[in-house]
Amino acid sequence: MSYIATPSRTRHILEKYDLRLTKRWGQNFLIDPRMAEKIARASCFEGEGIIEIGPGIGSLTEFLVNRAGYVVAVEIDPRLVTVLKEEFKGVNNLKVLNGDVLKQDLDSLAKDCFPSGLAAVKYSAVGNLPYYVTTPIMFHLFEKTTLLRSATLMMQREVAERIMAAPGTRDYGALSVTTRYYADARLLTRVSSKNFFPQPDIESVVVHFNVHEKPPVDTADVGLFFEVVRAAFNQRRKTLLNCLSNSVAGLNKDAARDILLRAGIDPGIRGEALDLEGFAAAANSAAEYLEEAGVETSRAGEGELK
Repeated sequence: MSYIATPSRTRHILEKYDLRLTKRWGQNFLIDPRMAEKIARASCFEGEGIIEIGPGIGSLTEFLVNRAGYVVAVEIDPRLVTVLKEEFKGVNNLKVLNGDVLKQDLDSLAKDCFPSGLAAVKYSAVGNLPYYVTTPIMFHLFEKTTLLRSATLMMQREVAERIMAAPGTRDYGALSVTTRYYADARLLTRVSSKNFFPQPDIESVVVHFNVHEKPPVDTADVGLFFEVVRAAFNQRRKTLLNCLSNSVAGLNKDAARDILLRAGIDPGIRGEALDLEGFAAAANSAAEYLEEAGVETSRAGEGELK
């Protein structure tokens, strides 16, 4: 029998189960087994526990179960859950669950589903993400887990370019800074639209994220840090001074200028010129200023980008 990640086997499965694909769930299945194997190899260590997001009909799952110690596959479409359970009947290192990954406590899922030897250690995640939920899923992984070691995610090329953009470039923005706070990202490979069925209208890439054990910068107030980042890019053509004024903790322009100067930052630059360390310096300066002014901040803060 051929791999699932081939045009003929994919069509066979769709016909066998009389499946009509749903656009709202971004159902485009990988039909290149070499690409599927490459992603599986990059996504986890041999014998590691892995959570697969949106396995579809199992194009990638087939390679993951041969490499990982245990795979928990979370699929939102109940029809595809039926397919997966049938096609992988007898595979003893796979558990298929029906659900929305954004509503899952992934650390608990790992502890509950992985065998005892894997349940208390770091795990990895992998998924082919629909473009409209890419960033929510990314930050659900980064913000809501403590045991995640890495994530290997297929996504729209334009999103990946924003994630990995360097300071001072057109694509650099809040998504770039926030991702760097949580993980190191690297481009694994580009994936032609011809490698999917049905063929999507977008270009895809695979990005591998190594999740930081702890953030690479110290922040006195995490929520304030993300508030500064978001404010800096809300109006890209404005100076950092103008972006922060009245947008962060109600600061007026004089206060914002004082905060930036204390941090050694030119108030006249734009947010796109600051790197992660610069944003941390600005946020820590703001936290110090607000503390001196007796202003309490209660931002437990997450970097989630809507």
